[in-house]
Amino acid sequence: MKPNEENPRGLGLAALLIVLLGLAVLTPPAARAEIIVRLEVTDEKVAVRLDPNLRSPVVEMLARGTVIKMASAQKFKTNWFYVQFVSSRSGRILAGYILESSVRKLNSTIKVIDVTPAEPEIADPKEFSLEAGRLPVVQWGQSEDGILKVEGRPLSRDLSGDMAFLRYHRDVLGKRCLLTYVLIDRKLASVKLHLLERYANKDRYVADYNKIREFLNAKIGEPRYNNVIWRNRADAERGETLGAAVTSGSLSLSSEWSFQGTGLRLSLTGENSEVQFAAEINDLKARNPSSF
Repeated sequence: MKPNEENPRGLGLAALLIVLLGLAVLTPPAARAEIIVRLEVTDEKVAVRLDPNLRSPVVEMLARGTVIKMASAQKFKTNWFYVQFVSSRSGRILAGYILESSVRKLNSTIKVIDVTPAEPEIADPKEFSLEAGRLPVVQWGQSEDGILKVEGRPLSRDLSGDMAFLRYHRDVLGKRCLLTYVLIDRKLASVKLHLLERYANKDRYVADYNKIREFLNAKIGEPRYNNVIWRNRADAERGETLGAAVTSGSLSLSSEWSFQGTGLRLSLTGENSEVQFAAEINDLKARNPSSF
């Protein structure tokens, strides 16, 4: 087969990478997803302002390392992002404008919103099986037709501008899965996964996150970013378990690696008493709404 011919090898390698990661998700048909882009403050202290100009009143000052959420994909006055964040003073969700030069984009995530009744919590979930072996190289740039030839008809297909999202149910390492292919300009640019199994013991999420992170450290090397972000000092000093802190949204964990033209992000966050355990694999050369 000629090098420029489409073939399923890239998809097979992507699937193998998913197996190596051991991340699994399943969402029923009555689920939807939204793209979330998060920003990390890079300056020592940054003002979030009421309006997109330097004379506008300050809503709150944010410290380096604070992770906030983009509330609009549109830039304002060329270099301002409209963002949402949890106030370290009041604990409320606030919004305002922040200078683009003061933050960096973390990799975007797909938040899966399940609108069906919640699954029962699992008291004794199966262990992830992370077998030794070299990580494969994912061949990016596959077309939608190439994916359909290998995977078949998707459970759902959504469009957002020049992006397309193809979702499939999969069984990976004995866990129920959802695999999402993300195409930009009709070319495969990202593979997204989320863990939706609900653990009764919330500390198990942190243990599984650390297990996968250590596996990737051994295979790829130390991550380029290893973030442990507490919402505020009071949360860090409250003394609750790490699992409970993640579930309440007080604590978020994330690590990022890059290897062989591929960016990989592992994250564990919480919101509304639900845990989001996710992995994202991205083509570093693709035009992406976020960047590694």
